[in-house]
Amino acid sequence: MAAFEIVSIFIGILALLMSFGGLIVALLAFLDKRNKRKSGRR
Repeated sequence: MAAFEIVSIFIGILALLMSFGGLIVALLAFLDKRNKRKSGRR
């Protein structure tokens, strides 16, 4: 039972990190697109 709990917690943390990472990537892409449109830098 302890091993199952550890695995479930590990999977939950991984899922949280993946969703949070996806949100950060989307935010960065949005900001990069906005900055590209506003200024000609990069």
